[in-house]
Amino acid sequence: MLIKLACSAARFLIVVLFTSIFSYAQDGATLEEEKNAIIAEGLKLVYSARYDEAIDHFRELDEIDPGSAEAIFFEAFVLELIMDVYRSQVFDDSLNSVVEKAITKAEKAVKLNPTARNYMFLGGLFGVKGVRKGILGSWFGAAMDGRKANKNFETAVKMDTSFYDSYYGIGSYHYWKTKKLKRFFGFFISDQREKGISEIIIAIDNGIFTETPGRMALFRIYIEEKRYDDVIELADLVLRETPDHLFPRWYLGIALIRTEQWKKAKDNYEHILTILPNFDFHGIEAEIEAKYYAGLAYYNLGNTENAQQMLEEIPSYKDKVNQHLFYYGNYIKDSRKILDKLKKK
Repeated sequence: MLIKLACSAARFLIVVLFTSIFSYAQDGATLEEEKNAIIAEGLKLVYSARYDEAIDHFRELDEIDPGSAEAIFFEAFVLELIMDVYRSQVFDDSLNSVVEKAITKAEKAVKLNPTARNYMFLGGLFGVKGVRKGILGSWFGAAMDGRKANKNFETAVKMDTSFYDSYYGIGSYHYWKTKKLKRFFGFFISDQREKGISEIIIAIDNGIFTETPGRMALFRIYIEEKRYDDVIELADLVLRETPDHLFPRWYLGIALIRTEQWKKAKDNYEHILTILPNFDFHGIEAEIEAKYYAGLAYYNLGNTENAQQMLEEIPSYKDKVNQHLFYYGNYIKDSRKILDKLKKK
């Protein structure tokens, strides 16, 4: 009788134990699924240029998981993206403050709960910080933050090989490390450009929320690699899905200019110039870039009147523009060269 009671008690404890484990795992999965749904919806708002709504939506992540750094990560992500897309520096102070707070919170989250997901978001924050430094012309600082980002991304992948979103950061690090450091260190830096591109594509194809960020990374890379047909094909795909997303148009425009598709280039930059006034935070660098390339396209189409009209507005920006920005070309000097040619006609 005592043996039967003992066996019954053991069975009961086993049932309770497995029920508790299953319930805990189910709750964890449900929380992650809920967060992923919020992130997916927030990213749709971002790529539709509804930035305030997106940040408010991402803050819902804090309500369901206050110990996570995911909400503040996406706030930093949106601020950096806005300045990148609109060639602006208006939120740099805010971004620096948000990123530092976010890194502190993410490091705490990793210490308390060292999951692949927490490591990935910590890596993402160093990535945001590094990308901004690179855009502002500080490539050494960008490389240091990129190294920290990559370390956390690789930790995430080691913990969970199916955490494909991390490959977006790993691939970006491998590509830009080669691109920016090989010129200084030569044989000491192996060429990992193709490896980096392949890793980003893995994230695009298999990640939970890195499809569009991965594509955005490829735009820059394809321009660097002079793969203009790939830029045009990718831009057509992204703009079909998110027609209000301005980011692809900058790189589409460069690809069209480099392949001398002047009519399409002109239409693209005129479209950008109609969008910019809708956002008070756009930088003058955005106007200069769009007006220069629109003017260049008009010039090559033989429309000298419109070319002159576009290009004559650019020299007045000389003392206002930040010429150290990653995407800024010497548009003022080049516009004067074309204007001089127009005067001789």
